[in-house]
Amino acid sequence: MADRDTHLDLIRELVKGNADAYRQHCEQLDEKGWDELGLVVGAAFFLAARQRQLAFSSTADIIRFVADTRADMAGTGFDLDPAVAEKLITATTTGDTSELDHLDPGLIVQSEMLLLWKLLRALSDDDMSQFLAEVDALAERWAAE
Repeated sequence: MADRDTHLDLIRELVKGNADAYRQHCEQLDEKGWDELGLVVGAAFFLAARQRQLAFSSTADIIRFVADTRADMAGTGFDLDPAVAEKLITATTTGDTSELDHLDPGLIVQSEMLLLWKLLRALSDDDMSQFLAEVDALAERWAAE
């Protein structure tokens, strides 16, 4: 089993808005390497979006969620490409990933991280720990495939 703790901690710090800890984890990743980050973030995004799938029952719901996310980010220095974000959510909820084939993998990870901030920020610490354990297990299964 791979050690994904740094990646999981990075997600926790981003979601909880702890900028100093987030920067520290990024520095650690710069030293250790960013291997598997896309896998871990993808697993987290997949699980988080699937948990909210009923809220994403229509294209209008997805557009509204992305618009709300972008509005919540105002003044943070982060921005989210709405077309990419909508494609990511749609792909996760429908299983059709064909719209993602032409996207840069780095843009996908960045967009998923920003969406995770909105999807997960209401979780308690205990719920976040449980969620991240599920992410780790899913990432492990995906890595084995």
